[in-house]
Amino acid sequence: MRSRKRLDRLECLAIADTCTFFSVRRASRVVGKIFDEALRPAGLRATQFSLLVGLGMVESATVTRMADSLALDRTSLTRNLAPLERSGLVESFGGADGRERRVRLTERGARRLADGFARWQHAQQNVVARLGKTRWKELMSGLRLAREMSRPSRS
Repeated sequence: MRSRKRLDRLECLAIADTCTFFSVRRASRVVGKIFDEALRPAGLRATQFSLLVGLGMVESATVTRMADSLALDRTSLTRNLAPLERSGLVESFGGADGRERRVRLTERGARRLADGFARWQHAQQNVVARLGKTRWKELMSGLRLAREMSRPSRS
């Protein structure tokens, strides 16, 4: 019989304190809650607002291109777009060659997004104030560097 390795609670504590993934996810949930609360009166969650902002930057986009720009897989993006489409905030349609699926904001979606802007601004100011402008700038710089990890490394 194989002996079972005992759970090392001290190792778990060390990982929880030093793991990049663990810390980023926890911080994301905390910050997400601030934005969710601010955007709730607009009928949006922070994740939905981000998708609408992504679509608001372009006239329309393929699902693949949008997924790439948001660092999401296509399946997750499609699943996250579905409630927005059911609510009439986003619409999808076939591309020029019929093989690609494109998405865009509807007029209703553009109005909902515009309604969210002031609420987003309030949450953004709250987060920056709580972190302090210098720490916030450092955080944003670090996050930009982290996003670059998705690009193939040059050897």
